[in-house]
Amino acid sequence: MNRLPKLTYANAVTAGALVLAIGGGTVYAASMLGKNDVHSRNIAPGAVKKSDLGKNAVTSPKIRNGTARAADFAAGVIQNDIPSVTGSATGGPQSAINTDTTEPLPLDGTTTFTPRAGQVSAIAGEARFSIASTDAGQFCNPSVRLFVNGQPTNVFLSPSGDTNNTTLATFRGYDADGPFGLISPGAALTITATSAGDSHCTPDSKIDRVEVRIVQFH
Repeated sequence: MNRLPKLTYANAVTAGALVLAIGGGTVYAASMLGKNDVHSRNIAPGAVKKSDLGKNAVTSPKIRNGTARAADFAAGVIQNDIPSVTGSATGGPQSAINTDTTEPLPLDGTTTFTPRAGQVSAIAGEARFSIASTDAGQFCNPSVRLFVNGQPTNVFLSPSGDTNNTTLATFRGYDADGPFGLISPGAALTITATSAGDSHCTPDSKIDRVEVRIVQFH
């Protein structure tokens, strides 16, 4: 009967090396890795999870320029440099603009705004007029003026164009004013409007609509 060879230390080491070689060296890698031994090619795609990363492990130098998107950040983290409309108001129609008088033009919507520190506010207005002149030699020229806290602004809306018509035609006028809130941020500002008529306009002339926007620049 053949007897089994005596197990020696050298036999055990040789057998262990053979197992490691056949098994892909897993035990060897886990127990014998040195500093900087693991490279990208040794990591399976998708193997690194969020729990594998240490706190504050990902820093700016590790993020490729241009790859982070706004959706990757929590709300309010990034200041938006694009102006945003924060209020809207409308007025009109207003008829009886065929006399040289000034009347309040009521606005519905958001008419009060409060500029915040570090921001610039502005207001923009646009109006549509349906007008005709009683005399081909005279212009029908009504207007709308916006005020902030009772003080006139540069938003003065009047019909555009040089055409003098004696039948109703539609014209637009538009203008903007700002900035507001540079000296007194945090102070509430209220927009009001007036209309000014013109005796050269026909009785059916009117201000069809006025649109006002409050714009914030960050």
